[in-house]
Amino acid sequence: SPTCDIIFIMKVYRCILPALLVAMAGWQASARTIPVPTQPVSPFADSEISTNVVLHLHRTDARDVQLHIQLDGTATNNLEVAFGRDSNTNGVLDVSEMETVYGWRAGRYFIENVRAWERMEAEAAPGALCGVIDVHVAIGRDFRPSRFSATCGGAPAFGSLSSAPPAWLFRSDWDMMRVARRGTCQPAEWVRCDIGYTRGAIIVR
Repeated sequence: SPTCDIIFIMKVYRCILPALLVAMAGWQASARTIPVPTQPVSPFADSEISTNVVLHLHRTDARDVQLHIQLDGTATNNLEVAFGRDSNTNGVLDVSEMETVYGWRAGRYFIENVRAWERMEAEAAPGALCGVIDVHVAIGRDFRPSRFSATCGGAPAFGSLSSAPPAWLFRSDWDMMRVARRGTCQPAEWVRCDIGYTRGAIIVR
């Protein structure tokens, strides 16, 4: 009868649900935090110091990226956090391999689409060159950015990217991050990149 069928289904779900919860617990998203401390002082005036960091190898399942850049900016210094693929496998993200760059340049925060020669800038508040850049990019099931938000010096920034985040903001197949600073001032920056990965998913309807 219909009533018996409903009771039977409920009993089956009671048996299956704990197993599903256990299975889902074993498929939680993994994450990796990459901190890059203050860059060293250059022995030469106005030269570049850089650090290359491996993001991941042979993975394309990045689902969430949070980038935090903290610096004591000046009107002349430059701090860049570049992403791309180390195509020639030399352990360095060369200029030709950079695709997207976040950072501070000459008193302005910026996000740059290197391949298309596109750059967006947000000016710092007058008299407040010390600042923090926070960027959050969520990756959808199609491996394209689905959500984007950013603040610069505590104020919302780059709002035009939020409604329809472009694909160049972050690509899941990037395997290298390069942090570079230029200028004669004393280094006082901190970069942190948190990337969440998804190993699997179980959808119950």
